[in-house]
Amino acid sequence: MISWINGDLVELWQTNQKFFILINCQGLGYEIQILESFFLKLKTNQIPNKNITLWIKHIKKEDSDLLFGFTSKEQKNYFIEILSIRGVGSQISMGILNKFSINEVINIIKTQNKKLICSVPGIGQKNE
Repeated sequence: MISWINGDLVELWQTNQKFFILINCQGLGYEIQILESFFLKLKTNQIPNKNITLWIKHIKKEDSDLLFGFTSKEQKNYFIEILSIRGVGSQISMGILNKFSINEVINIIKTQNKKLICSVPGIGQKNE
């Protein structure tokens, strides 16, 4: 199990609404999906040191292994909490954290604000 990673930034890119970095950690390249806010800080050189430490959530699927990276343990824990909601997968969880701060997510859940939560790509009323 990978809990965190520290290494040098090799590359960063965006595919649709997903944000990725490639980190060289002792000669191995790790492809990690990150939050948009961290991606933008890296892209605009707001983070001068390209040696990066991320908290990692490793999700093993039938056909792939996915790594999700967070700048704090708190972000990682909220990602895991959101994943525990029935019907919410890793991409919707990342979408929620990309759109709202942790405090906003807590408030949305407390107030059951369906309009705000449905503004996240991939979430909406199902037509049955």
